[in-house]
Amino acid sequence: MPKVVDHEERRAELGAALWRLASRDGLEAVTVRRVAEEAGWSTGAVVHYFSGKEELLQFAFRTVADRVGRRLAAAAERTDEPLELARTWLVQGLPLDAERQAEVRVWFAFLGLALARPELARAQRLTYRAWRGRVAALLQEAQRRGQIRADVDCSAAAAALVAVVDGLAVQATFEPRVLSGRRQAELVDQHLDALRA
Repeated sequence: MPKVVDHEERRAELGAALWRLASRDGLEAVTVRRVAEEAGWSTGAVVHYFSGKEELLQFAFRTVADRVGRRLAAAAERTDEPLELARTWLVQGLPLDAERQAEVRVWFAFLGLALARPELARAQRLTYRAWRGRVAALLQEAQRRGQIRADVDCSAAAAALVAVVDGLAVQATFEPRVLSGRRQAELVDQHLDALRA
């Protein structure tokens, strides 16, 4: 009887190998051959699931987004408080622990690659747009509840907050002793507190 292959499971295995490689050695290390070696597979088996490096990079990008998305979904199940959720959406972009440090390194590597790859650039734009939009919607809900000052432009505040998180993530990646996880979170909280009614 022929062996039944679970293609989603095999793709997930490859995705895990791809993630290990990218977070450990950087995106420049991502090639079909290196992913195959990391997974313990043949190059031909990898090509069955991914046509080449560009598709591998797209998959790695989606993996980062999916990991963050799962954490955000879990947070949304714990509370419906808009300011708390806005804070959660922001701090997920900070390198507060080993998992998020790896994600931030890969994320910023994608930013560099996206400058010369239109598909990655589009994915980055859509991700940032969705991030700003979700934070803005949460701030607007907090404003409706009287938690944020009526004069706050929630879209502009969301864009500024996402920019602060990006800046903190860059600096904390290169100077983790200066910007500890606690200090990063405190700075985000200060910016959110400045919006309160």
